[in-house]
Amino acid sequence: MNNIIRNMMTVMLLLVGSTPALHAQFNPTNPPEPDYEIVEPVKHYKVSISVTPASVAYVTSGGSYTSGYRKFIYTSLTNSKYKFSHWTLNGEFFSANSSFNYTVETADANFVAHYEFNPSSPVEPERLPDIIVSPLYLVTNNGEACSFNQASGNEHEAESWVMLEAFVAKGYEFKGWYKGSTLISSNVRFNYQMPDEAVTLTAKVEKIVFNPTNPSEPDSSQDNVQTTPTGDVNKDGVLNVFDIVSIVNYSLGETDENLPLYDLNGDKAVNVFDIVKIVNLSLE
Repeated sequence: MNNIIRNMMTVMLLLVGSTPALHAQFNPTNPPEPDYEIVEPVKHYKVSISVTPASVAYVTSGGSYTSGYRKFIYTSLTNSKYKFSHWTLNGEFFSANSSFNYTVETADANFVAHYEFNPSSPVEPERLPDIIVSPLYLVTNNGEACSFNQASGNEHEAESWVMLEAFVAKGYEFKGWYKGSTLISSNVRFNYQMPDEAVTLTAKVEKIVFNPTNPSEPDSSQDNVQTTPTGDVNKDGVLNVFDIVSIVNYSLGETDENLPLYDLNGDKAVNVFDIVKIVNLSLE
């Protein structure tokens, strides 16, 4: 049996010697890192809100939002000699209601509240008190790995709820929303109640550190972990004829030490089938 194996090995070595082994350049100082993907900028659409004639009424503030965002828009009279007429969107009639919810589409929107001069009209109902609006600034500790569902600096009404979402790049982990050093939420998407003052929220992300499941040295730095190709039984980082010789020698020995390393097909034995497999691997 040993003579048969030796004869087969001689043939295989001749095959290996005549065919160059294809393998990647081994670089132990530069192990493969997790896939990295830059977050594409999130498309925002501008919603402008104004009134004509100017200064006769109050209107909600505009901003930039992602498609699908629901924006509440309304107007409130400040001059009793005028009365509300209608809203236009991009110059076209939109609504005769003084307030409405608008779902942001895939285009900029310019809303104008139109008022008519009518000094003899009945006294308008007492206008709503002025609404306090403040900007909400959104920042991140890594601008290339995180973006948001709405533009930083949008103004929001005090006590209103604002839906916030962070889009994190592949290879990074979301660590939470912070106001200063205080954690506000650990969820990548959450509803934030706007206070009556300007606020800055920071979305923190961290790069995921590559951590092989079976590092050769558990206590060593993960930044320099070496990866071993299947069949590289001598652990020199290269799959070649020396690994084939090692497996052949192991098959001729009488020890079961390090059996899983040499048993390439997992049949609990090191034999001609493992030799064939290592030859095939070296030819890939």
